[in-house]
Amino acid sequence: MFDKHYNAMARAKPESMKYLQETHKKLWSRSQYGVQSKVDYVTNNLAEFFNNWIKKEKGKHLDDLMDTIRQKMLIKWNNRKKVAKKFEGKILPHIVQKLREDNFNLDIDVITENDGVAEVCAKGSSDTAFRFVVNLKERTCVCRVWQGTGIPCKHAIAYITFIPGQKLEDYVDDCYSVERFRAAYDGVIPSIPDKSMWPKATHGFFMHPPLLKSTAGRRKNRHKGALEGGSSRKTKRHKCPICHQLGHHWYTCKNGDPADIAAMKLER
Repeated sequence: MFDKHYNAMARAKPESMKYLQETHKKLWSRSQYGVQSKVDYVTNNLAEFFNNWIKKEKGKHLDDLMDTIRQKMLIKWNNRKKVAKKFEGKILPHIVQKLREDNFNLDIDVITENDGVAEVCAKGSSDTAFRFVVNLKERTCVCRVWQGTGIPCKHAIAYITFIPGQKLEDYVDDCYSVERFRAAYDGVIPSIPDKSMWPKATHGFFMHPPLLKSTAGRRKNRHKGALEGGSSRKTKRHKCPICHQLGHHWYTCKNGDPADIAAMKLER
């Protein structure tokens, strides 16, 4: 199927295919994915969802951010565990619903069937129409959707429902089972006290704040006028990060530890 559509694209837009071959050399087609992970995503929706999930927390310090993520995961973990206890049956409800929707108004005929292997094609198609071979024992179809997702494709659904007494749920991969879902959330995320009660770590050295490089472009900071509560001249003095005194920079500091000044120079 991939070669068929790929060749059709090459005939219609040869310059576009040249661009794909030269620029996009990594895997970008679901048909070329491996079949062990049982996933057919070609987008980064999961990463975008996670980034949006912690969007309001990104301004925190690293330890506070990680603790917030742990707490959010703990809440979601416990909610999933409660949901798992309510599930009934063998397969997750949303997978069962998907199978029912795919089975509705299915316009595929089973041409031949023998010992778990069938040849299927669209209803009313000619002898030269594109046909698919489905193998129930190996749980495969030449379209590779079944192998890649673990969920029977429409060709496999047509064959399974063609056999009396067969259930679609029996041909879904175990990763979609209620038992696996419950096992995934069977563990416990430990609860910990707030930051004020954490043990104090001593590393034997002073951790300086990172040196931030100024970004390109004009600064957009606007100084308040006298009528807005500001001052016509600057009164804020620079604070040295070494000795924490006002009026000088760290590289001109005369009161701080020389070792700290040397460490700052190395970092810079």
